[in-house]
Amino acid sequence: MPPPPSLEAILGAIETRLDTIQGLSVGDMVPAAINPPQAVVGVPEIGDYHTGVAALRTVLRPTITVLVSSAMTALGQHQLARYADLAGPQSIPALILADRTLGGVVSDCLVRSFRPLGLQDVGIVGYFGGVFTLSLNP
Repeated sequence: MPPPPSLEAILGAIETRLDTIQGLSVGDMVPAAINPPQAVVGVPEIGDYHTGVAALRTVLRPTITVLVSSAMTALGQHQLARYADLAGPQSIPALILADRTLGGVVSDCLVRSFRPLGLQDVGIVGYFGGVFTLSLNP
């Protein structure tokens, strides 16, 4: 049995999928300046290395944080809703569902939840945000 993919490879595969959404800026760290709409792929919490990583990383839960402009409240909220929707060209759940192996990097991946963050300040600028939690088996 081949070794499981590295966390870096998994996060890169998620970013590659997100890069297919037209107009969405994607990264693996919060940049000094946000270019909305911006998606940041977060390193998953590993609560127990003996069941999470050493035991073939049975389940990992990386996050995707999306920040959109709050310059016009209705437009920002609607844009965030399009990313959280179950279908459509900007839907993150549909994007992951369309390739649950993330290009063959993992055995299975799903978007489990979306939590709106409301208005978030990054520096002196406000953004509407939300966090998607994924569940994957390497």
